[in-house]
Amino acid sequence: MARVAFVLTTCHEFEGVKVLSATLRQHGHVTDAFITSEEQDYYQSVLDFEPDVIGIYATTGQEKWPYPYIRRWKQALPHLKVVMGGPHPSHDLEPLGEVGIVDATIKAEAEYALLDLVNAWESNNSIEFIPNVGFRDSNGVHVQNPIRPVVGDLDSLPFPDVDPFYKYPFLRNKRVMQVHASRGCQNSCTYCSVGLMKKEWISGKKGEKFNRVKSVDYLCEEMNDIRARYPGFRMVNFGDAALNMESGWLSEFADKWPVRVGLPFACNVNINHLDEQDIVNLKRAGCVSVQFGLESGSEHVRLKIYKKGYTDEVVYKIPPLLRKHKLTYRTNNIMGGPAETLDDMFETVRVNKRIKPNGCTVLIYRAFRSTVLGQEDYALGRVDLSRDIGPSIQHDSHMKRDDRREVVNLQKLFNIAVYLPGGIPLVRRLIRLPHNRLFQVSQLSFLWYQHAVVSGYGMLDDFLLGLKNAAQVLQPTREQKKRESFLDHMDIGPDAAL
Repeated sequence: MARVAFVLTTCHEFEGVKVLSATLRQHGHVTDAFITSEEQDYYQSVLDFEPDVIGIYATTGQEKWPYPYIRRWKQALPHLKVVMGGPHPSHDLEPLGEVGIVDATIKAEAEYALLDLVNAWESNNSIEFIPNVGFRDSNGVHVQNPIRPVVGDLDSLPFPDVDPFYKYPFLRNKRVMQVHASRGCQNSCTYCSVGLMKKEWISGKKGEKFNRVKSVDYLCEEMNDIRARYPGFRMVNFGDAALNMESGWLSEFADKWPVRVGLPFACNVNINHLDEQDIVNLKRAGCVSVQFGLESGSEHVRLKIYKKGYTDEVVYKIPPLLRKHKLTYRTNNIMGGPAETLDDMFETVRVNKRIKPNGCTVLIYRAFRSTVLGQEDYALGRVDLSRDIGPSIQHDSHMKRDDRREVVNLQKLFNIAVYLPGGIPLVRRLIRLPHNRLFQVSQLSFLWYQHAVVSGYGMLDDFLLGLKNAAQVLQPTREQKKRESFLDHMDIGPDAAL
């Protein structure tokens, strides 16, 4: 029996960690998760758990935050092993270069790779043939083992283990429970890692699929298992790329969810695969709000550059149907992609004004090495390697653009341009000004209101959650003394998917 501690710095219920914990516990191991904002003495809390293995969930830019802790934990616990999983090591074996800190990495889905790794370490066996695992060989060479097939039947997994997260009063006392019903995405957008994941994780063998959905029966049982122990939740947020992942699933969901669970919910949808009957089923099931990725108001950018798949016809057809059935909806948007002009970005403003969403989330484009478009950006020299903008995709741009100041200011003032009468000409003037905190406060205020009120999360819950994670959003831009450091660290993977 091994003791496994998952270390996290974002105050959030991570679906991946929940399933990893459940799988390890199912096989007799002891697990817990530790969130920096929720512990008075983070170092001591983890040390008191006396872990044999520490698991790091890492996105690029955030992969190194626990290293100072790990050095101290390893001094106190000489037997301690550390494994890093998540988007960063799934595309970059760089963490293995941290000798004395990271002992192994895991690429792709980790349930059974982590179980095999923990079992091997517990028995003092070799890890060099475990699928999905990355390691240093005897010569110090970084080796990535082949990828095992993804879990084909999500119902075969144990219910996600929420206890390591809901032990914290803040997370268990929120109105909204975070849940996933599926894995995958119908699209393969060039700014997202999913396209490369599909190529690397799926062998092409008959029956192997990247997109998978839990059965409605399993999902309802999972919810009721959680609610039996944590009855305070009043709403569900589905974190899937799209709840309408599988044709016909929503119809059964609408029949069973209201009877067996009965909680209202918010979700993401893929409007390219959404029709009016799907919207009726969402409403019938208890949906109160949906979100979808518009990304760009320019059809050319959306189709030819981002390969989003949404034509203008689809973009303009779905919102009236959502309003007809009284579902609020929000859009996701990107500012500053390599092929976008400032006029294209104002077209994104104009399209949002036309389709009248109840809220707009706006993120700054970032070139990730785990994406098709990001690899092209680096190859063509579009990225300013001297600028380290941290892990956030809310704060600044690292693209080589003469209009970078205007792009970043427009992202901050986007909602003013969309919702204020005369907002577009006003914002066209304001974006010429230097960056300032008032622009950022404006952005966060709109985001808070739309997320908390429109989606039903609750003003206080959402405000407090924002405070706990504010440092990761408001990252200062740092000019690099060494050009290679930013280059080495740029690859965040699917958590940057919009």
